[in-house]
Amino acid sequence: MHLPELLPVVLVHGGLYEDTTPTSYWIDTGVTEALAASTTRFIAPKRPVQPSSWEEERDVLLAAIDKAGFDKVALVGASHGCSVAARFAVDHPDRVGRLMLAWPATAGDQVLDDLARIVIEDLRDVEVADNLLAGETIRGVTNAEIGGLAMPLVVFPSIPASHAYQRDTATKLVEAHPDSFLAGGTPDPLDKQFAEHLDEFIRVVQVIAVVEHDD
Repeated sequence: MHLPELLPVVLVHGGLYEDTTPTSYWIDTGVTEALAASTTRFIAPKRPVQPSSWEEERDVLLAAIDKAGFDKVALVGASHGCSVAARFAVDHPDRVGRLMLAWPATAGDQVLDDLARIVIEDLRDVEVADNLLAGETIRGVTNAEIGGLAMPLVVFPSIPASHAYQRDTATKLVEAHPDSFLAGGTPDPLDKQFAEHLDEFIRVVQVIAVVEHDD
């Protein structure tokens, strides 16, 4: 039986000035084990703990992709990792064959922004906080930049929605991009209920990784 050719998958974990890692998002939750069992090539690089900008995060991600020897990838962002993935896709569109924004963290909410600002300003400064909190539907990119992406976009919402992962965020991302698809969604990996939905998440990741003839 002929197996489909798959793009290598790059998993970008969530968190913004929080104690989150690839281990907590992808390893302990069974994601990397499931991808390895399916023979999918992947990396799950560690993001900077206290970045000064989304551009710094973009550059760290590029270095990790280059080190892995990957050319074009299926890029999967989680929570605030969606901002990193989207910024990377906007600035390096030739390196992204598919983009998946999973459990996109809501931007522009006063309560969420104020809480994040307190932490970032305490650890860095006002300028860094202004930079990291800027954006529209998600931080780090504008809706126009999302809409201008040439690659297909899959939005994978948090189910159930929450204050941090508002349903309207996923809807607006889909509306911003002309070649986008709203997938079913699951709880995010840090939710204890995620284990019951792991197979669904893996299935969507593998679907977006399939190489089409025009990739």
